[in-house]
Amino acid sequence: MTRSKPSSLVVRAESAADRAVRLAREKAVTPARPLPKNPPAALKDHPTARRAWRYLAARWDETEGTIVTSFDLGIVSNFCLAIEQFAELQKMRDAAYRLWLELSEAQSAAGPEDKISLAIKTVYSFDMILKIDARLDRKSDLLHKLGQSLYLTPRSRAGVAPTPQTAAPEPDELEQLLDKLT
Repeated sequence: MTRSKPSSLVVRAESAADRAVRLAREKAVTPARPLPKNPPAALKDHPTARRAWRYLAARWDETEGTIVTSFDLGIVSNFCLAIEQFAELQKMRDAAYRLWLELSEAQSAAGPEDKISLAIKTVYSFDMILKIDARLDRKSDLLHKLGQSLYLTPRSRAGVAPTPQTAAPEPDELEQLLDKLT
């Protein structure tokens, strides 16, 4: 059985009683504070992930409805880290590809005594490219699935009309201190 969408994303006709029940259930598990706009401390040493966080926070602020809450902190952090890891894998693949090209050129210009060792290195570098490509494919699939969970794909947003956001309560001094620590 599929899970129901948040009420802010439901566009079908519902009776007032059904809608009230749905809203009451959601309100019971909705945190009072929204997702922080600044990246958490866990992303401190991850500049690409921090940029992704700020970009996503800005896009979610532009929406009329509430898509993510502070309960989604972990999944958004994981999504941002996955974006950074994907970029790192792309750099690794580019470096492996350049090495493969250099070795291929060196093999064609090498003498008979060096051809065998260069051929082995060329095959090894090609194997590394294939392994990195497989990791990129898996990471891309993970990003897609996380993006769907966060309503970041066109299909996950299809037919979605969120209700307007409510103003977030001002955090007290203790909450501000906790935000700085996390």
